[in-house]
Amino acid sequence: MVDRTRYEQAADRGVRWLTEWLFDDGSYGVHSEIDDLACYYKSPYLFQLSGRARQAMQLLEFIRRRFMCPDHDFVTAAHHKSDNAAFNEYWVYPNGWLTMGAQRMGRFDIAYPAFEYLRSAHEPGQGGFLTSGPCGSGDGETDALTTAHLGLVCLHLGDLPRAEGAGRWLARLLTLQPDSRTGLFLRRDRSGHLIRDIPRDKAAFYLVSAREPNQAYFMIGYPIAFLVKLYEATADEVYLTAARDYFEFAFSCEGNLRSSPTSHKVAWGAAVLARISNDHRCTELAVTIADHLVTIQDPSGAWLVDQPAHTTFDQTAEISIWLQEISAELSRLQ
Repeated sequence: MVDRTRYEQAADRGVRWLTEWLFDDGSYGVHSEIDDLACYYKSPYLFQLSGRARQAMQLLEFIRRRFMCPDHDFVTAAHHKSDNAAFNEYWVYPNGWLTMGAQRMGRFDIAYPAFEYLRSAHEPGQGGFLTSGPCGSGDGETDALTTAHLGLVCLHLGDLPRAEGAGRWLARLLTLQPDSRTGLFLRRDRSGHLIRDIPRDKAAFYLVSAREPNQAYFMIGYPIAFLVKLYEATADEVYLTAARDYFEFAFSCEGNLRSSPTSHKVAWGAAVLARISNDHRCTELAVTIADHLVTIQDPSGAWLVDQPAHTTFDQTAEISIWLQEISAELSRLQ
């Protein structure tokens, strides 16, 4: 049916590449390009998932010492999340990964304080999570990626009310779209209205076009997976319906969604939905994207080796995670 072991083997190569960089102190070295939160924040989750608990603990302890702040935020430097500008925009995104990783590892001394910081980014009126984080600019914008990501963190930490608030926010976002045949707007303002006036040079942060290539497709992949998992936790069909609607939008995209490295979360979301729905289109989309990700892996085991270190380390960890998760989700279809 599907050669899932191929995905697992590719993930193993990615883990081995990261392991080769790992020092006994839990760091990836002292080179300035690697001394960035973006090189680290997904690695504890990946190593724990991959059965390398000792290395996961080394990494997490280094991250605690190097990047964790007294207020339980994580930053590369004061007022600077990362050299990856996207994380200065999506301030709490790395925090969510570290919170889930610490929780899975039983490092509650890190997970619970980090989660308290994230909870303060919740906007209770609309149910979403603030893009800029609790200490951000105060513009009150919420977005699909942050809301789905921190909604999943809430599921991991047992905060079902906030998780359901995130699910309702995502379902509501779909109803506000002027025409999902052309694109999907990703953000709402502090009053809950859809943001359609996109700042110059920030289109990828506000809209996924259904017609143009090279979109930030992961923005719509995360909601699919989170909403399915929220449905499993609540049995509320509203969330499953919304997950299917996000999938339908992804499936309709005319660009290069099936051959873009930014589609890894779409493959994960499609695989999660496939397990619930037995929709062959979900399986086909997950497999097509995952197969492509395997083909673009560097012989070294890394992904996107032509990019800055903070991207190479980040995406090698992330794609290795999703290939394992996709393999696990699709295995349940047998």
